[in-house]
Amino acid sequence: MMRDPVEKGEYRGVAVCAALAIIAVVIGVAAVVADEAVLGLAAAVVGVAAAGVGALVDVRRSRAEDSLWEARSQARRLRRQLDQLQAAVAEDRQITGSRDDADGSDLPPGTDTRDWEIDPVSGLLRERHLAVLLQQVVAAARRKVLPVSVVFWELDGLGAAPTDACEQALTVLGAVVGRALRESDAVFRLGDVVAGGVLVDTAEPGAIIVADRVRDALRASPVGDSLTVSAGIACYPSHALDAAELVARAGQALEAARACGYERDHVAVASHD
Repeated sequence: MMRDPVEKGEYRGVAVCAALAIIAVVIGVAAVVADEAVLGLAAAVVGVAAAGVGALVDVRRSRAEDSLWEARSQARRLRRQLDQLQAAVAEDRQITGSRDDADGSDLPPGTDTRDWEIDPVSGLLRERHLAVLLQQVVAAARRKVLPVSVVFWELDGLGAAPTDACEQALTVLGAVVGRALRESDAVFRLGDVVAGGVLVDTAEPGAIIVADRVRDALRASPVGDSLTVSAGIACYPSHALDAAELVARAGQALEAARACGYERDHVAVASHD
């Protein structure tokens, strides 16, 4: 069975400590036999060295144990949060069911859906969960040295459209984005006509593929002749090193894509400066 580097280093330290102790004993015995004070001093020095190596091994072992417990605690905390989020998603999907229209006509009059975890129009997570989840994802990625990508999709040409038209378009976009992403990813409704995806273990090339997959699926849908999206991409750690900066860089990339004109159905990636 393979041993990890910390465990190998600990065994090597113990071996060195034992060897030094044996040498100290041998020199001490020789000093007694030969009645040489110099040999006795040498034995004492070797003994001190053995004690130092032993102390170093103990410190390294303690640090390794502390790091292991911290990692396990972080993993358990993240798992609990993800389980709670998944439970909320499953519950709200059961409540909302399969929705084919965006006007909420199948809900009782006056129903307030603002406190729902899932937006009933788009079928996506509420924006208020983005900051917490992304912070946790980036923290886990930093510990495991994995990439994370954020992709924003904005429906083109709906800035002045009626609310009903925006909601119908967002319903289509939510369905398309939900099918394009993996179960491990998370998708949020951001504002009136924007969807945002958090892609775990995904670097810039993979994020571009996902952004294009959504655009292609939207074009292939029954409303593909009337709806297009622009997309902005930012990645950890190549574009940003924390969750807030990652969102800001993805927003800037989306603005750059929008500046190219909505008829171009454009995708922009954050700069590396």
